[in-house]
Amino acid sequence: MNTQGSNSAEAGRSYGAAIDLGSNSFHLLLVRQVGASFVVVERLKEKVQLLGGFVGGRITDAAMQRGLACLARFAQRLQAVPPDRLSMVGTCALRNASNAQDFVAAAAKVLPAPVQIIDGESEAQLIFTGVSHHLGERGQPRLVIDIGGGSTEFACGLGGGADWQAEHCVSVDVGCVALTDQFFGGEHTQSAAYAAARNHARRLLEQSLTESLLAAAMVSQSPTVLGTSGTVESIEATLKANGWCQDEITREGLQKLEAAILNDGLLVEAGLPGLAPDRADIFPAGVAILNAVFEVLNIDQLRYVDVTLLQGIVCENLLMASSQTDLKADSIEELAGRFDVDDAQAQRVARSVERLFEQAGEALGLSIEDGQLLQCAAQLHEIGVSINSRHYHRHGGYVIKHSELPGFSETERSMLALLVRGHRRSMPGLAFQAFNPSSAERLLKAVILLRLAVILERSHADAASPAADLAVAGRNLTLGLPPGWLAAHPLSARELEVEARQLATAGFLLQLPGAGD
Repeated sequence: MNTQGSNSAEAGRSYGAAIDLGSNSFHLLLVRQVGASFVVVERLKEKVQLLGGFVGGRITDAAMQRGLACLARFAQRLQAVPPDRLSMVGTCALRNASNAQDFVAAAAKVLPAPVQIIDGESEAQLIFTGVSHHLGERGQPRLVIDIGGGSTEFACGLGGGADWQAEHCVSVDVGCVALTDQFFGGEHTQSAAYAAARNHARRLLEQSLTESLLAAAMVSQSPTVLGTSGTVESIEATLKANGWCQDEITREGLQKLEAAILNDGLLVEAGLPGLAPDRADIFPAGVAILNAVFEVLNIDQLRYVDVTLLQGIVCENLLMASSQTDLKADSIEELAGRFDVDDAQAQRVARSVERLFEQAGEALGLSIEDGQLLQCAAQLHEIGVSINSRHYHRHGGYVIKHSELPGFSETERSMLALLVRGHRRSMPGLAFQAFNPSSAERLLKAVILLRLAVILERSHADAASPAADLAVAGRNLTLGLPPGWLAAHPLSARELEVEARQLATAGFLLQLPGAGD
């Protein structure tokens, strides 16, 4: 099937695609390159279970046909992508199957790009690359864990340099599909099967990890622990739905989930809150693996990152990323340009909020990172205007929350969305409750600075920007302005009076200059 599509408009817009031929699912990621990064155009996923029913080390005919049928459906969507910008990677099932080349040859008749079967360490490195690109922070120690259908990958390091290299990569042959086939679905009860699967996973992990350099790096570097893949995502969603975690997967939350499975308190086949039905069959095995990982590596908490092997493939094969690239700045610029944001006004508000932050940020207990996020919010605060000027702050918050923003974690994106959502009109009190108390308090203080900056720049003119001063004493704020400025800017004066009443509902006292000042 020809996927050249040379006459397609898409072909001329730097489109590329990556396909992950996984042991449980096949995934397609279609992207458009933007500078040193990319935006996701479409994701497709189909549960193929290439590893399911693995007999004698061979992919069954039925599994092979499921995989080829999936690729035929993907091929239709890839007609606009040149073959040299399409990458296909095979993982555990294909690297372990004795008849893998039969599938590779058949796949070549469906799609023109060759299938590259990679080893587990290369898979771990690609996932680490994708996560590091997504987070955009270099030199920060991190451990990335990906639980797949046939294997679990670990990559640990600082991610320095232009190629995001991990220092230690380990692949362990324990995955949720293989573990399900081995221990679940027979005559054993759910609890007995789970206990046997967890013990088996722990033994395999101990053999591969405890004497590795990766285990030593866990002690010396104390890295942030991040998890990717559908298994980690489904566990996080289930924990949240049952009230067992908030921002991160914790050891305590996992233990509660495990206890419920062992005591038959959660009958997985009957459906669980937060669990997608198509993952129910392999869910207990995934929980068993993650629990064993926490135990063997002595992990207390893990944060889910919505990144997969595919992003790493795109970074390695389609991008020429520079170590000097500021992914966050690129993401903000791209999103602002896409929605035709008034750049001059964005810069005015950014300058104003920077001045207020320099004066009051420390007294308010805000960090440098909070200040950086405020700058991003200032750049995007009017992003919703192009959708509808009425309630544009709400539209803007929604757009940001649901946009691809390379360089920003999911939590940072949610915080940025809340800052934009809360920069005018009523204070979105309930929205702050989605964050832990400490983060919610910092966000509230940050949004106050943004709200004041927006009001001070209501003229949309450089000449009207005031040299404002903000003093902080506890929860008392005193705003100083040049003499006569309020009288000359009655709209801002009126909105500041309204703002003082808004802040009072949040427990802050805003003192304004007198009418004659």
